[in-house]
Amino acid sequence: MKQFLLLFSFLVGNLVFAQDYLIKERFDPDNFSDVKIDTASSNYHRLKSSWGLNTNLNEDDELISVWGSNLFSISYAYDKPLFKGFHWNFGIGYNWDNYRLKSRNDMMLHDSIGHDKVKFRIQYASLNTGFRLQTSKDYSTSFYLEVNGYFNVKTFTKYTTWDKLESMKIVNSASRLSYVNPYNYGFEAKIGYGSISFYSRYRLSNIFDSESGYRELPRLALGITLEVGEP
Repeated sequence: MKQFLLLFSFLVGNLVFAQDYLIKERFDPDNFSDVKIDTASSNYHRLKSSWGLNTNLNEDDELISVWGSNLFSISYAYDKPLFKGFHWNFGIGYNWDNYRLKSRNDMMLHDSIGHDKVKFRIQYASLNTGFRLQTSKDYSTSFYLEVNGYFNVKTFTKYTTWDKLESMKIVNSASRLSYVNPYNYGFEAKIGYGSISFYSRYRLSNIFDSESGYRELPRLALGITLEVGEP
């Protein structure tokens, strides 16, 4: 009987002290208010949309009409902080690239006659990686500079001409162009604040196969990027 009473007293005592401890931990306002979650060092995921223009800048001749030579891309980017203000990022995306060619003898890709309007279109799946320098831990209030390298894999090509003969409009097109290289690569620099940035993209490789004999298209594009994301 004494052993039973001792065991009962021991269990009741432990239960009381344990309950007091849990109550203190659960309702202590000082400890609760000091808990902060630091998302500044978390990995960051972003969805980006870009629009720009292919340009004749840094070219010896004007081969394209700039306002008809736009490009558009959507991409997903993964951002990992390495140390204060310095981040590594990796992204995948899809690009639509358009060139409105000027009607001139050295830019006729399929024939030797002039047309009222000529457009060359190419689409790519894209991979890119690079580094980002930013002034604040908070993406939404930070100025930043980002430099990336990119690698594009061709998925679709099309060459289209438009002509008008009296009251008729004549449109001709060809796709799966064999003289277009299957991939290209280059680099991109961005400067921005928060969710908006301006970019400059330069292509290092050629679009056309060297054996085609065609004039190479301009390499420099300028544009704007909008992005949304969260840790």
